[in-house]
Amino acid sequence: MPLAGHRGCGVPSPVQATIDLEVYMAWEAGSGPAVEPSFPSGVSLALQSGGASRRMGGDKATTRFVDGTLLEWIRDRVAPLFGHVFVVANDPARFRMFGLPVVTDALDERGSAVGVYTALLASPTDRVLCLACDMPFVTPRLLRRLVEGSVGSDVFVPRHGPYMQPVCAVYSRAIAGVFEDFLAEGERRIDAIYNRVNTEYLDVDDGRFGHPDELFMNVNTPEELAAARERALREIDAGLTTRRGVVLRDSALLARGGAGGAPSLAPRIEAFRARSLLPVVSFVGKKKSGKTTVLVGVIRELAGRGYRVAALKHDTHGFDVDIPGTDSYRLREAGAVVTGISSPDTYVWVNRSTQEPTLEQLVARISEPVDLVITEGFKRKDAPKIEVSRRERSSSLICDEDELVGIVSDQRFDGYRVPQLAMDDFAAIADLVEVRILGGKRSAVP
Repeated sequence: MPLAGHRGCGVPSPVQATIDLEVYMAWEAGSGPAVEPSFPSGVSLALQSGGASRRMGGDKATTRFVDGTLLEWIRDRVAPLFGHVFVVANDPARFRMFGLPVVTDALDERGSAVGVYTALLASPTDRVLCLACDMPFVTPRLLRRLVEGSVGSDVFVPRHGPYMQPVCAVYSRAIAGVFEDFLAEGERRIDAIYNRVNTEYLDVDDGRFGHPDELFMNVNTPEELAAARERALREIDAGLTTRRGVVLRDSALLARGGAGGAPSLAPRIEAFRARSLLPVVSFVGKKKSGKTTVLVGVIRELAGRGYRVAALKHDTHGFDVDIPGTDSYRLREAGAVVTGISSPDTYVWVNRSTQEPTLEQLVARISEPVDLVITEGFKRKDAPKIEVSRRERSSSLICDEDELVGIVSDQRFDGYRVPQLAMDDFAAIADLVEVRILGGKRSAVP
């Protein structure tokens, strides 16, 4: 079953996923530079333009939404994350104005299964994320998790309760033949193919990506369109989204954990933030709770986003970085209060002290240009904290809620209104640090 046609124009719109406002405003004015995609190039994005839209009474993809069409809202929200983006449509001529390649349905019939099959045939990459154009509130963070989790599976699909989201899922091009047989048998429900291939599921019932009913809100009727438009305007008013649909802040990440949103930090924490020369966040927790493993993952994620991170570990038992017998050790033993060693790419100073410096003093002594200081420990200091807790170690926390900007754990702590994230969801933890500690600012360090 060859493709009926494949014609394209333009490139994905140049908007950063974690938005740089200067770049975004330049793009809105028509002069923004192209940017690199945020996701690996091994996954393409296929925007499914939809079927007959009988309940809507007209084409959903090109219906007016906020400042543009529904398809433009979704395009600007998620397309810049991918290196390859195209639209699947039964009438390509209607979609050439959107600046994306358009692929004609492979079969002369309607249905989401045909759209997914077409995407598999047209995808220039081994995997393709198929996303319906009538789901305007799917977030970049969810798509990132789908892309990362899809490695090794034929299908990777979100699931909540008994429901699945087959038009917000990643498919492997290797199953195109299975899809062809499936459609030749007259099958049209996409989820009916899942038991024929290696299908894995992303369970979203825990709310870490937002409430499923809100995340996967469909726009099928004029009434649903009006409700979605009202919700979009509320997001814009709250500073979560631009009028072009670009996500500035993730409301699910900020508010997850309970009703009423995240609580304010204690006055002493806010005072510390005001005094500190650099943004600081302390990862704390009981011994053997997994703090270092979490920190390694988060620092790697932040470094990959272009941030320069200083890492500072607190040791209550004392330490010695110098090795007995080395020249610097001998100099210190002879009575030098400060010793140091320098090489072309590394240097270190070792200071003797009769009193431990404060966290503020330690931060002030960082001479290299960095965007952020992440500490492991310092649980009694006044920096904002993310507590790491492992069920095997303890079922309680050491911090009060007004000290915390988040909890990272393999268990749930009811009653806490701060975001609660999985221990291996380093991207989400990095998102939290960006929003609550860095205020959404991109790296200013050259």
